[in-house]
Amino acid sequence: MFNQGFDFIAAMFGLCGVLIWTEHRYQVAFFRWFPSIVLVMFGSMALYTIGLWEFTDEVRLARETLRDNLIPAMLFLMSLKFNLIVIKKLGARLIALCLASTLSIMLGFIITHQIMHGFLGDETPLTFATMSAGWTGGTQNFVAVKEALSVTDEAMTYTLLMGALCYSFWLIVILALKPFKAKFNKFLRADDSGLDDILSLLKANSKEQKLDLPSLMMMLGLSLLVASFSNHLGAAISSISSLSPMIWIIIISSGLGMGTASTALGKMRGSEEISGAMLYVIVALIGAEVSLGAISQAPMYILSGFMILTIHGALLLFAARLLRMNLLLTGIASIANIGSAPSAAVVGAAYGRELVPVAIVMALIGSMIGSFVGLAVFEVLLWLTPLI
Repeated sequence: MFNQGFDFIAAMFGLCGVLIWTEHRYQVAFFRWFPSIVLVMFGSMALYTIGLWEFTDEVRLARETLRDNLIPAMLFLMSLKFNLIVIKKLGARLIALCLASTLSIMLGFIITHQIMHGFLGDETPLTFATMSAGWTGGTQNFVAVKEALSVTDEAMTYTLLMGALCYSFWLIVILALKPFKAKFNKFLRADDSGLDDILSLLKANSKEQKLDLPSLMMMLGLSLLVASFSNHLGAAISSISSLSPMIWIIIISSGLGMGTASTALGKMRGSEEISGAMLYVIVALIGAEVSLGAISQAPMYILSGFMILTIHGALLLFAARLLRMNLLLTGIASIANIGSAPSAAVVGAAYGRELVPVAIVMALIGSMIGSFVGLAVFEVLLWLTPLI
């Protein structure tokens, strides 16, 4: 059992390395259904389930330190490929899709509570409202609504378990849908209005330098410096604002990448390779604290979580069909709410790195309204729940 920070980090990198190499070496149909990035998530959860590592203070600190610094570094590198044409092309439909995703999550919690409240605890209106804020805008909204409603840690235990397991499952589903985008796009009547042509043209016209060691070291070193700078500046700004440090860190690191995308850095090779490696490690870290065996501890809450996601997914697909949005953007809109900006960036990168800025925009929209969503869900549940 690993109980030291370096051993845990080595296991994360080793898992990613083995699975990526295996997918590249054995190009079989299995990897079409379960790409290595999905297997990394599952593998990390499975290894934790069998007890390969223990979350000692040292391991937990190593995990949080690596995750919180890799996220801004990765976002900076991915944002170097930012192009404003993509955002402008999506316009109002992008915002409408984001809001539709948020509304479907709210309805998922409300409808599921009305069906399942007899099997859940008396404090479920409080815990569901808190979780709906987290599934809309991220951890900062979760904490804000939890404190606003004075929800105890004990009351949140099973709902937190529901959130972690169902979120991990949903992330795997969203990532695994990529090979079926053509079939889904036909159902959704997707109209990209020339987006595919624009992205292809941008890729064809990009004149990048050759990949070499100096380019790789430049991208790696610069991204880590940006992560350090973003962490310090984000913490300073958050102390005088209502947004959490992570939101500011995401804004700063992504903004620096977008701002330098038109310079020579934007055309330098190495950013995709380094950010790709970071992406896999972040995915492994996401699954590293979720035990597959925990599903037996709170079956009704886990069932409720899947019901919420089913309602959300069905309503979002219906909205996407009305808006004629493609599967990739629909998946990003979903995970941008349920997983917030880091997960949205992970899905955006897995779908196509040119979509990372779009994923970040969607996640930031959710973070701005998440707390209001949680409070609104609480008021609705309070009104609907019969007095006992």
